[in-house]
Amino acid sequence: MQAFEQYLSYVITSGGNWAGPIGTFKLTVDKGDPATLVSFCGTGVRKTGPTTFESVATDYVPGHDIDILLLKTTAGR
Repeated sequence: MQAFEQYLSYVITSGGNWAGPIGTFKLTVDKGDPATLVSFCGTGVRKTGPTTFESVATDYVPGHDIDILLLKTTAGR
């Protein structure tokens, strides 16, 4: 079995240049293939479809950028 990893980073902190909290912040992560594994940190993350995950926050103040790991394996293919 082989595994291929892909890291995605989303810069949201912008050096602290926000004028205030983000009223409603919605993050949707789509891993593309149901067999792909996904890992990221978030509060209240819920699965919304076979490949999608969603997190919604109100009055969100970014403390760090968002990093996502996608892990695709070739097992069983």
